This record gives sequence, structure tokens and C-alpha cells, in this order.
Amino acid sequence: MPSHKAFFALVMAAGMTTVFVAGQGQAATIVVIEKDRALAPTHLQIVQGDTVVFRNEDGMPHRLTLRAAGRTWSLDIQRQGQERTQDFAEAGHIDVMCDFHPQMTMTIDVVKDIPGQAPGRY
Repeated sequence: MPSHKAFFALVMAAGMTTVFVAGQGQAATIVVIEKDRALAPTHLQIVQGDTVVFRNEDGMPHRLTLRAAGRTWSLDIQRQGQERTQDFAEAGHIDVMCDFHPQMTMTIDVVKDIPGQAPGRY
């Protein structure tokens, strides 16, 4: 089994946080934190096959809706301390927002390969 080696770069500018996930090995798992009625990071660039865990560290419930080209789906309601997991098998742009707190937004770009990395990460 190949080892999991991933590189995480955190970029903060103008109040926005972007995470780029790159590397070789198995698919990566990235955690998005829901806290203070915000999602962090506000932007992810991931590779097809990666998994995102949405973790509610807020004192209130959240329900996230994800919108991609031609598809919209919601994750179950999350209470404080709960997580929801989403795998991303298809490339594309996804907008994420909380149904209860519309200011809670983020974007996820799912790509076949991270630019500047060797193709065939998997």
C-alpha cells in the first residue's frame, strides 16, 4: 500500500483562506471547520478522490448545501461536535453554504491533478 504523503499550503489574503492539497500517495482527507458561523478554509483546491470532513465546532446546528454544475445536495444537520464526510470523485467547482446561516460560504475546486505536481497522484 502506498504511503500517504500530502502537502498542505495555507494562503491567507484579504480575509480569505485557501488551502491547496497536493502530493503523492492515497487520497487526502481535509477537515473544514464550522465555527463562529463561518467555514474555514473559505476555499479548497483538491484532487478527484479526496475526502472533505465538515466538523461543527460551533454551539449551534448547521446544514450544508453543496451546489455543482447540474447538481445540488445537502448534508444532514450537524449539531456541535458532529462531522459529515463527503467524497469528491468528479472534477468541478462546488459552492458550499449553510442553509441556516447564509454568510457561511466556501468554494471547493476539484481537479484531476494539482498544477505543478506530477500527474497520477494516485
